[in-house]
Amino acid sequence: MAEYYLKVDNIMKNMFVVALKDELAAQAEQGNVQEQTEELLAKVCTYDLQEKRLPITSEEQHQIRNALNRLRNKYLAMGRTSGGIDKIIMRVLKPNTSKHFFW
Repeated sequence: MAEYYLKVDNIMKNMFVVALKDELAAQAEQGNVQEQTEELLAKVCTYDLQEKRLPITSEEQHQIRNALNRLRNKYLAMGRTSGGIDKIIMRVLKPNTSKHFFW
């Protein structure tokens, strides 16, 4: 059962996919690819945007946050801005605990 629910739009989904693929590449370089990261990437890729809320556990929240932070560091090293990534990291840090929202 999920502990948290993230309201996900197309931009967030795409950013999660890019960040998790980058995380898998970094894990492959180190030689220790984690199955949880692969499963989370598959979960995000198969997520239907019509549901509007992605159920995640606290471990998955931690993995997404680390992947987004790695992507943010990569962008900053290239001299790009990271404002959009920062906003999504803040959304991931404070997910909802209920599947039902007021909107």
